Amino acid sequence: MARLEIVEFLKGYAIFTIIIFHFLQALHLPGPYDQFIFFGGTGVHLFLLMSGFGLYLSYLKRPLPYGAYLKKRISKIYIPYILVVIISATLSLFVPLYENSWYALGGHVFLYKMFNESIMGSYGFPLWFISTILQLYIVFYGLAFIAKRLSNLQFLILCTVVSMIWIAIVILIGKEPERVWNSFFLRYLWEFGLGMVIASRIAQGDFQPGSRIKTIHYLIIGIFNCALYAFLALKGGGIGKMTNDIPALIGYSCIAIWVYRLNLDSINKFFIFTGKISFSLYLLHFMILYLLLFLLDALPVPAILIAALMVTYLVAVFYQKVIDGLYKFMKI
Repeated sequence: MARLEIVEFLKGYAIFTIIIFHFLQALHLPGPYDQFIFFGGTGVHLFLLMSGFGLYLSYLKRPLPYGAYLKKRISKIYIPYILVVIISATLSLFVPLYENSWYALGGHVFLYKMFNESIMGSYGFPLWFISTILQLYIVFYGLAFIAKRLSNLQFLILCTVVSMIWIAIVILIGKEPERVWNSFFLRYLWEFGLGMVIASRIAQGDFQPGSRIKTIHYLIIGIFNCALYAFLALKGGGIGKMTNDIPALIGYSCIAIWVYRLNLDSINKFFIFTGKISFSLYLLHFMILYLLLFLLDALPVPAILIAALMVTYLVAVFYQKVIDGLYKFMKI
C-alpha cells in the first residue's frame, strides 16, 4: 500500500503547530492570548494517533520478530534523540542553554528520565514526548497481540477504558501536574489505539478516511470540539486539563483535515515536506530557539522567532540527511 499523502500532511501540520506554540511562548503574551496558543500544542494528540497508525500498518504488512522490531523502531527514535541531547549538553558548556548534570544526561541516555520528574524537562522540556513515544513503542507488540484477537471496536473500548482508569488514578492521587504521571503512555493509549484501528480498517480495504464528510463539516466539528477543549482547559482546573484530550484530538484533527481538503497546493506541499522531517524538527527546534535567544538578544523577540524557524528548518533538513545516512550505515 502506497503511503497516504495525508499521513505526511497531518504529521507536518502537527509538528509545525507544536513548534509555533513553543516559539510563541517566548513572547510571554498577555491573557487570554497566552492560553489561545495552547491550541498548537494539541498537535501532540494527532501525532500520537499517527504513530499508532503508522506502526500498526507497517506491522500488518510485514511483521518483524520483536528483537528486530526494537532494533529498527526504537533505534530510529533513540539515536537522533540522544545525539541532540549530547549536542545540547555540549553547547551548554559554553552558553547558558540548560543546566548540565551527569545525572540528567544519564537520565536521557539510560531512559530513567521518564520516571524522574526532577529531570523530565532537562535539555529541553518538549523532550518529555520522547519518553511517552518510547513507552508506546516498547509495549506495541503487546498491543498488536491483543488487537489481533479482538474486534476493532473491542480493542478501542479496551484502550479507552485503560486510559480513563489511568487518568482517574492520577487525579485521585493528585499527580496531574507532574509529567511523569500525566504523560505516562497509558494516558494516551486510547488515541494510539485509535490510530491502530484506523490502520487495521485501511489494511482491510473497508475504510476511506473522511470520504463521507463534507469539507465544511470538518470545520464545524473542529470549531465545536476546540471550544469544548478550551472550556475544559480554562475552567476545569487540573481535572479539566486531564480530561479534555478527546475534544482536543477531534477538534484539532478536523481543522487539520479541513485545511488539507481546501486543496491549497503550496500549503499542502509545505506540510507534506514538513512531515518528512517532522521528528528532526521536533528534536531541534527548542535547542535552536534557546541558542538564538541568547546569541541575538539585542534583536526584537519576534525577529528572533522568525530567524529560529528558518534556521530550524535548514538544520533539520541537514540533520535528517545525516541520520538517514547513519541508519543506512547501521542497516537499520
